[in-house]
Amino acid sequence: MGRNKKDAAQDVLTLYNQMQEDETIERGKEDIRTTLDEIASAKEVLSSVMVELSEAKQMMESTKVALMAVQESTENIVGGICNAIVKAEQSNLKVGINDEGLAQLNERNNTAIATFKQVLDEYEKRINVLFTHQQKELKRIRNIEEGAYFNGRTYAWMFGLAFACWTIIFVEITIWICIKLF
Repeated sequence: MGRNKKDAAQDVLTLYNQMQEDETIERGKEDIRTTLDEIASAKEVLSSVMVELSEAKQMMESTKVALMAVQESTENIVGGICNAIVKAEQSNLKVGINDEGLAQLNERNNTAIATFKQVLDEYEKRINVLFTHQQKELKRIRNIEEGAYFNGRTYAWMFGLAFACWTIIFVEITIWICIKLF
């Protein structure tokens, strides 16, 4: 009992401050744990991205090799075609066609022309339908932009609203006349 009240209060205050510091340290530890968990998850995501990048790089390398092979193949084909053209220019061919071959050629040409005309007519019909639809849509868009666009439902609402207003006015006038007369 040799201690006085002031020393006891100081001890309590010191103890309280120590508890506050311990609590702050614990919160800091929790924050650090949370940050470490976030870093770990970011590391996992980064690792998976690195794996994907590695796979993409390998895929690009194999694509590059394939494209180089295609380029070489194309160059070989073009060279072969050029050689064939040169040889064809140097050779002399005589081609003849008999009446039967001429008739077959004529028939095939007529069939091809008729089919081509039919396809053109079908496309013309489709284009006309699309053109008509496009004109209607452009007109509708222009009306909307100019603020003069009302569809049928809008007109019905406007008519209904006007009718309701006139009815209310008529009823009010009738009530007012009845009140004034009686």
